[in-house]
Amino acid sequence: MALPSSWRSTAKSTRIALAVLTVTSSLVLVLKVHAMGQSEGAASLRDITIPYIQLIPRHAIFHPWVFLTAIFAEISIIGFLISAGVLFAATNYIEKFWGYQEVLKFIVLVGSITNLTTVMVAIISNIFRNDVGGMDKPLGGGISYYFSFLVVLKQIIPEHNVVLFQGLINFRVKHLPFMLLSIVSVWSLVISRSLYPAVPSIVSFFVSYNYLRFYQSLSTDPLLPVTSLNGDQSSATIVTGDASDAFSLAEFFPSAIKAPVSVVVNSIYDVSVLLGIVTPFNDEAVEQSNLRAQKISEQVNKANKSIANSVAERRRQVALQVIEDRVGHS
Repeated sequence: MALPSSWRSTAKSTRIALAVLTVTSSLVLVLKVHAMGQSEGAASLRDITIPYIQLIPRHAIFHPWVFLTAIFAEISIIGFLISAGVLFAATNYIEKFWGYQEVLKFIVLVGSITNLTTVMVAIISNIFRNDVGGMDKPLGGGISYYFSFLVVLKQIIPEHNVVLFQGLINFRVKHLPFMLLSIVSVWSLVISRSLYPAVPSIVSFFVSYNYLRFYQSLSTDPLLPVTSLNGDQSSATIVTGDASDAFSLAEFFPSAIKAPVSVVVNSIYDVSVLLGIVTPFNDEAVEQSNLRAQKISEQVNKANKSIANSVAERRRQVALQVIEDRVGHS
C-alpha cells in the first residue's frame, strides 16, 4: 500500500522518531494490558510497570537499555500526543540544518543522559527521604528531550518573535527556554513538591546546551551554515561546537541577571578548560561562529519572507476568485 505523499515528504528523522515513539508506547500498553489480565492486585494500568522498557529507579541498573527505550515510552494518551507533536514540529524543522542522522543522535544522546541523571537523583533523593515507594515510580518519556529542542531553537532563531492571541502575548524565542524552565521548576519544586519533572527538564537543558556549545560536529560549507544536502564533503569543513557570543549560556537569562550569571559561567568554563573537559575557544573560532550565526539568521529570515509572500499570494488569488464569483452571479 502506497504511503500518503504528505508522509513521504516529511523529514526522515521525523518519520523514524514518530515510528519508534509509536512502537515503544504501544508495546508498553500491550504489555500492561497483558499483565493486568494476569494480576488480580492491580486496580488500573497505571499501577502496572514494565521495568525492562520503562525507567523505574529500582530496576534501571539491572536493565541499562531502559535509559534509551524510556525516551520513547509514554504511558498516557496526553503524553503520547504531546511527544508526537514536539517530535513532529522540531525534527521536521531542525533536519534542514543538521541532517537526519544528527537529529536522531541528538535525541538519543540528550534523552539517555537525562534519563541516567534523573534516575541517579531519584535514587539518592528517595534514600535520604526514606521514600521506598518512589523507587517504583516510572520516569522518562518526552520530558527527557523537550527542553533540548528549545535550546536548539535559541541557537538557530534567537530573534524570531512569537506572537500569540493577536499580539496579546509577544516574546522572542531566545527568552522561551528560561521562561518555561522557570515555570516548570516552580510548579514541580514549590507547588507539587516533587523533583519530577524539574530534574529532567533542567538536566536536558544543560546537557543539550553543553553538547551544542562544545561537542557537536557538523559538516558545513564554509559559506553556508547548513549541512550539505548532496553529501559532497569536498568543499565542506568540520565545525565543532558553537562559540558564537549569542549562544553563550548567559544569553539564556534575563538582562537583569546576565552580569552575575556571566561571572559564574566564566568561572565554570575556566575550571572545565583547566581539567581538560572542554577545549577553549580561540578568537578565530568565536569569529567564525558569529559569522555562521549571522548567516543562519539571514537564511531563516529569507525563508520566512518567502513563505509569507507565498501565503499572501495565495490569499490574494482566493480573494480575486471570490470577487470574480460574486461579479459572475450579479
